[in-house]
Amino acid sequence: MPVIRIAFAGLLAVILHGEATAEGINVLQLSRDSGVKLVSQSGNSSGSGFFVADQYVLTCFHVVAALTLQGSSVNWRLYPDLQAVLPSGEIINAIVVSIPTQADASPLLEDFAFVKLKSKPQKSASIVAIASESEVPQVGDEVVFSGYPLATPGMVTHRGMVSGFDDSKSLIFVQASINKGNSGGALLNSQGHVVGIVSMREGGISQGLNDLTVHIDSTASQGNVRIMGVDPLQATKAIIQTLDKYISTGIGYARSIKFAREYLDKNKELLKN
Repeated sequence: MPVIRIAFAGLLAVILHGEATAEGINVLQLSRDSGVKLVSQSGNSSGSGFFVADQYVLTCFHVVAALTLQGSSVNWRLYPDLQAVLPSGEIINAIVVSIPTQADASPLLEDFAFVKLKSKPQKSASIVAIASESEVPQVGDEVVFSGYPLATPGMVTHRGMVSGFDDSKSLIFVQASINKGNSGGALLNSQGHVVGIVSMREGGISQGLNDLTVHIDSTASQGNVRIMGVDPLQATKAIIQTLDKYISTGIGYARSIKFAREYLDKNKELLKN
């Protein structure tokens, strides 16, 4: 009987803390200790990222570059003033080292970017391991991610659940609160390995609001009428932009880590100083 009680107490401790694995890894803490905030003042951009080596961070390509659609092609421009804000508060200038090319456009097409810090952090950060090819997430798996969504003044950590995939298994559907600014965060499995890169929230609402914005811009180009000094079209556009920023559907997406892993396999010198 005492043995059963001791075993139950140990099980209860794991359930209550919820982060420890068989290897003793505190996944929640690892998520936080490896996370960074990536910002560009010139691009008015803010997103998340995570350490994969001493001086290297992995994030989404759309966090580090301005993207514009021109016909059926996408034009991009890397932000020249990219900075990484570490959990310690240290700010370090950074550059993108995985540049899309004609020969390999996967960073752009699959939305990932390896970023090198221009100097070593004063305080070492935790590094997360990229999941192996055999670590395939399954529906129902618990996942953890950290980041800097919306206007939060600090890092936010969430638990979620894998809720599905697209047909190609390139997108991992996550049941969790994913918002603007979470892009680039590491989606960690129970072993503390990266299985995906948080990329966006469910897109139906955003697409509908974007369509309204396009319609407003098209209408405004024909002229406008002010009512008591207020332009109704621009006021409506401002409301739409606010809704688009803060509405959360509780469903988000992460890009499979396999694309970044394959890129590293082809560029084995990439993370070497």
